[in-house]
Amino acid sequence: MSQKNDFKAFSISDNANIVSQEKYEESQNLKTGFPPENVSTHVLNKVLRQSSTISSVVANFIATQSGEDVLDDGDIAKLTVRFNRALDKALEQKISGISSIPVGSPIPWPLSHPPSGYFTCNGSAFSRSQYPKLAEAYPDGRLPDLRGEFIRGWDDGRGIDSGRVLLTNQSDAIRNITGGFKTRRILNGGHFTIFTSTGCFSQELNRSFTAATIQTTNVEHRVDDIIFDASHVVPTANENRPRNIAFNYIVKAE
Repeated sequence: MSQKNDFKAFSISDNANIVSQEKYEESQNLKTGFPPENVSTHVLNKVLRQSSTISSVVANFIATQSGEDVLDDGDIAKLTVRFNRALDKALEQKISGISSIPVGSPIPWPLSHPPSGYFTCNGSAFSRSQYPKLAEAYPDGRLPDLRGEFIRGWDDGRGIDSGRVLLTNQSDAIRNITGGFKTRRILNGGHFTIFTSTGCFSQELNRSFTAATIQTTNVEHRVDDIIFDASHVVPTANENRPRNIAFNYIVKAE
């Protein structure tokens, strides 16, 4: 059922007794108003049509957004409140309609707390009945925990990160680092031998590799240590990571 709108547009028919727009803009009455005893009806009708048309459009907007009747009862305060509510509702619908962010999408957020309608991606559970659209993305009713994590694009058969399933975790790793030391035996007198191996080096028969220590045996029986330490060349830490900026991952809930 359509809502009632008491605010009607005046003199809107094709043959209405109104002055043309050109003559109306040239009329002195537009600036000074009507004289006390000489009111031109076709100019007056033009004034009433413009003001009543806008009133009717605004009232119809309120009725459409609120689903309620808009009555000409003189209650300006109530009409103002309903107009603001209608405007807010229309803007909310428009913004929601043009949003390119679907429910369930993780979004980098620069604050510690999410805005209204969003959750922090911290592994917490949510109500699937209260947030059915979010449950379509996370059927188990639990958000992904993205605190301290990077997001990686799903391989989807490309062969770069084979065997992965969506929303699965992956531990840190680096490509293999190889290297080695060759020994040379001196038959007459001293000799060189690597007696231990650590890190990325290993020992083989008649050929020794070590990341930590190489023993040099000569007439003085001096022992030297050769240390493999990547921090002399590149920055190191207790994890492998690219350069980054910390954001709070949030997710649209509805």
